[in-house]
Amino acid sequence: MERQFDTAVVGGGAAGLASAIGLAQAGLRTLVLGVPDSPHDDGRSAALFESSLAFLDRLGVGDALRARGAPLRAIRLIDVTGALVRAPTVTFKAAELGQDCFGWNIPNAAIVAVLAEAARAIPGLTVSAALLDGFEVDGGEARLRIAGGGEMAARLVIGADGQRSRVRAAAGIGFREKPYPQAAITCRLAHPRDHEDVSLEFHTREGPFTFVPVGERRSALVWIMRPEKAEAMLALSRAEFAARITRAAMSILGAVTIEGPVAAVPMRKLVADRLTAPRVALVGEAAHAFPPIGAQGLNLGLKDVEALVGMLAGAHARGEDPAAALPAYARARRMDVELRSAGVDLLNSALIAGRFPVDLARALGLAALRDLAPLRRLAMRIGGWNPPFGSAVGADGAGTR
Repeated sequence: MERQFDTAVVGGGAAGLASAIGLAQAGLRTLVLGVPDSPHDDGRSAALFESSLAFLDRLGVGDALRARGAPLRAIRLIDVTGALVRAPTVTFKAAELGQDCFGWNIPNAAIVAVLAEAARAIPGLTVSAALLDGFEVDGGEARLRIAGGGEMAARLVIGADGQRSRVRAAAGIGFREKPYPQAAITCRLAHPRDHEDVSLEFHTREGPFTFVPVGERRSALVWIMRPEKAEAMLALSRAEFAARITRAAMSILGAVTIEGPVAAVPMRKLVADRLTAPRVALVGEAAHAFPPIGAQGLNLGLKDVEALVGMLAGAHARGEDPAAALPAYARARRMDVELRSAGVDLLNSALIAGRFPVDLARALGLAALRDLAPLRRLAMRIGGWNPPFGSAVGADGAGTR
C-alpha cells in the first residue's frame, strides 16, 4: 500500500466515502480508512434531499442510490401529544416547490455499500478497512498511526469518523454536548397499505414517531421515546413490538411486520467547537449530531463534504497546499451548522417540554404553516428540502441519522 497521500479520510461511512470519492476525482491522492468489507445493517435509513442527491449525482452514484430507496413526495406532521391545545396536521408537498419529490429515503447500509463500491473502482483512491490509532502533525504533513501497526502520511486529515471521533480528539478540538432524555428505535417495516410516498411524522410527548417510505409498501421507522421505554420495547417479541407500532400509528398503513434488525440509539446534540485544526478538517457527525428531526443529519454532513471537496479541489488545481483551504471551509460551514443545530434543538425541546405556553406557540406556528402557502414554502426551503439559490454549498439529512 502507498504510504504518502494528499488527503487521508478517516471514517468509512457515507460522509467519509463521499469525501474520498470527491477528492480522488479531483486528482488528489487519497486514502480512506475504516471502510468495512460489508456494511453493518442496523435498520436505519437516511432521507437524502435533492440538494444532496445533486452532489452525489456529480460523484456518479446518484442513480445507484435512488435504485435502493423510495421517493419522498410529501411530509405530514400529526400531533398526538395530547396537549391541551392540539396542533393541526400539516402536509408539506414537493409539488408546491415545483419538484417531483423532496428526495429519496435509502437504508444506511445501502448508501455505504453503493459508495464503497464506487470508491474501490476509482484510480488514485486507496480504500482500507484499517482503523486509525492516532496521528501527529509535523510541519507540512500529518503522520498517521494505524491500529495493529504501520504508519502513513498525508498533507491533510479529514475526520468523518462519527460522534466519538478519534480525529477530533487527536486534533484537540473540543465539543459541546447536550444529552436528551430520549432514545431512537429504528427498523424497517412492511405494511399492507400504500404509503403513497408520504412520510408520516407523529409528534408524541416523548419525541417524533416517524414512518418514512423506503420501498413498495415498506417504511423505515424512527420511534423516539424515553430510554427506559426503549429498553422495554426491545425486550418484546417481534410480533408484540409490531403490534405496538401498529397501535401507535393508529393502523394508518395497516398491521405492520418488522423486517431486518431493530436497534436503539441514545439521542444527544453535539457540536464541535471548531471545524478545523492544523491540517485537520471535520465533516459529518464528527462535527455535529442531533436528533432525527427534519432529516437534517446526513444532509448537513453532505453539505460539509461538498463545501470541503470543492475548496480542496480548487486549491489542488491552483497548485496550493490543501491546508490553505481550511480557513475558508470553516467560515463557509460554521453558521449553517450552528443555526441548524440550534433549530433542531429548539424543535425537539419544544416537543418534549409539556408546558402550555410552548404548546400554544407550537400550535399557532403549525396553523400558520398550514394556512399560509408562502410561509409553508419558505419553511421547506429553509429546511433544506429545496435550496433557495440552487446550490447546496455553504449550508442537509435521518435522515434518521
